[in-house]
Amino acid sequence: MSSLPRCSGEPDRLLSMPHTPDPIERLKMTFIAMNRFQVVKGCEKDFEDVWLNRESQLKNVPGFEEFNLLRGPENEDHTLYASHTIWADKSAFEDWTKSDAFREAHKGAGGRAHMYLGHPNFEGFEVMDAATVSKK
Repeated sequence: MSSLPRCSGEPDRLLSMPHTPDPIERLKMTFIAMNRFQVVKGCEKDFEDVWLNRESQLKNVPGFEEFNLLRGPENEDHTLYASHTIWADKSAFEDWTKSDAFREAHKGAGGRAHMYLGHPNFEGFEVMDAATVSKK
């Protein structure tokens, strides 16, 4: 009977790295938060209008860096969308979720349940490796 290779244990915690001016090392400390939405066929325009016409609370939130609304593949009964935010670190995102600005941004969301197949699916990621291209 052969034994399986063993893992070395817990991964290094990149978020505890000292601050560095290197942009790649800085990206490794970021946190990406995504919500995936299965939007009922025929409700895509209404869903997009909610996002495109909202009064975003993010620009004044400490640690917020970037937002993207993504439209994905169309399926038989829904179109997949994702909200994609980039944060300075996980704690900045968590602080946002506990803020008055978060509650304000999400008020009325329950009234739009007819647009979705189920609840949004949250996914959070700590960046482990990154690459950038300098724009000149």
